[in-house]
Amino acid sequence: MKLTDEKAMSEWAYWQCFKGNDTPEMRDLIIDSGDAYCYCVHIRDIKEMWSKIKDPSWAEWYCSCINDRPEVRRYIKNEINR
Repeated sequence: MKLTDEKAMSEWAYWQCFKGNDTPEMRDLIIDSGDAYCYCVHIRDIKEMWSKIKDPSWAEWYCSCINDRPEVRRYIKNEINR
């Protein structure tokens, strides 16, 4: 399988980790915030992955559903209005 789209490769790597092929090389391929969030929810909540969550929506989900970390919270837009 040849993957050229970064989003598709990130999703593929997440599923490989989910299926048990959780290696540093696979985790390096996970670059999408959504895939990193799913990794933290379904596999392990580790800094290597939660530090990849930079999209405001996924950061908000992470902070409200998994762990409210200042390092992730800084990506949430309009935090003052909460």
